[in-house]
Amino acid sequence: MRKGLRVLALVAVGMLPLIARADLYSAAKAFEAKEFERAFELYRELAEMGQPEAQENLAVMYVNGEGVKRNNVLGYAWAVITLENGSSDTAKGIAEQLEGHMTDAARARVAELQSKFGKEALAKSLLPILRTRLAPGVLPDPPACSVKKVADPANYYPTEARKQGIMGDVLISNVVYSDGRAHDPQATHSFPPEAFVSAGRYLALNNVFSTKTVNGVAVPCTFKYKVKFSINAGQADTLKEQIGATRARAKNGDPMAQLAYAVVIENRPELAEKDELPIWWYLKVAQAGVPAAQYIVGAYALSGISVEKDEAKGLLWLHKAANAGNPDAQLALANYHLQRLPDAAALTAAVDWFGKAVDGGNRDAPYYFAALLATGPDEALRDPARALELIEKAKADYEVNPIWYEIRAAAQAAKGDFDKARKDQEKAVGKARNLGWNTAPQKARLAGYEAGKPWTGDLFAFY
Repeated sequence: MRKGLRVLALVAVGMLPLIARADLYSAAKAFEAKEFERAFELYRELAEMGQPEAQENLAVMYVNGEGVKRNNVLGYAWAVITLENGSSDTAKGIAEQLEGHMTDAARARVAELQSKFGKEALAKSLLPILRTRLAPGVLPDPPACSVKKVADPANYYPTEARKQGIMGDVLISNVVYSDGRAHDPQATHSFPPEAFVSAGRYLALNNVFSTKTVNGVAVPCTFKYKVKFSINAGQADTLKEQIGATRARAKNGDPMAQLAYAVVIENRPELAEKDELPIWWYLKVAQAGVPAAQYIVGAYALSGISVEKDEAKGLLWLHKAANAGNPDAQLALANYHLQRLPDAAALTAAVDWFGKAVDGGNRDAPYYFAALLATGPDEALRDPARALELIEKAKADYEVNPIWYEIRAAAQAAKGDFDKARKDQEKAVGKARNLGWNTAPQKARLAGYEAGKPWTGDLFAFY
């Protein structure tokens, strides 16, 4: 298989299990099977998210009485809402046919529906706003830290990916502390999906940064960068040959093609058409009911990536994705609630979402959930035995990080096995020293285990 086609295949495979309970595929399938009541409910959920095709179909079903009692007022209302989002011969025909029959009471009902699900209403309540671009000549604020020593991606290239000739990249986000190191790097948007996540994190641990100081004290800063894993030249050109068919399907309204296309152009912006933004496509797919895209839109809105930061909208999209079973969204919600500690309700919610993310197969969830269960603030929710089970699941992805050993050490200490806790903590100190970390926190925990004292707190709170 040619490299470009292989990459597109990997993208498609990565997206296959991510269809929601209400999505265009399921709605269309139900309608074709004449399961009109089910089709109506599915289309309604999508229409209320602003999906134009679902809105049009809802208008038709109201007018025809398919799956719902015939209601020309609501049919007219959804036709009008459809037209707010662009041209549609079907919606235009319904609106023109019923326009003369709308009474004042009917128009009030139409206005009520528009106030909830019209284009302007959804822009306020659900749809993220694209971040304003800087004016020409205006430079963004410089980061508070910079890379001092860059690790070579070739030293961290995944063996299997190298064997198969797979190239790609991964977006890294990490907080840099006073020692100039990233202790808990986050790897997102691996292209192809999952291919370079572990390698990207490992590399990030070995980068060295310089930080700014205020009154002589180093200020932690967040640093984001993309790591490219490349064996030889030519992948972009090969992908360019293959992306045309995916782009055509995306423009024709296929949500999964739209999602694959968005992933490609986000990671290979040179393959996008002029002024084309990945978030446009992600939002279309999210409105079509695909949880993977709903998670991305929610994460972007929550953090302010590509769109204006909006916590309420971000949480709405994350909950849609999480409730449909997306483990990435479930992990995002768990971490969101952790930030609100020591609130007891937030802690309970975090534990619940962590459990769902683990059960859903998220590869990062066992690592962070194990830390919470081993050292969390609420004794009633701590579970060192389960923490030990979970941290073993995360071994392949996280053993290179000293914190992996710290989590296991804390869990052992919580169980009262201080000998094992001491041994794991000694490994953590050694690995942290090799990475150039300030090892004072690790050494303090080691001293506690040597004295027979368990430790509680946040293992990811560095200095």
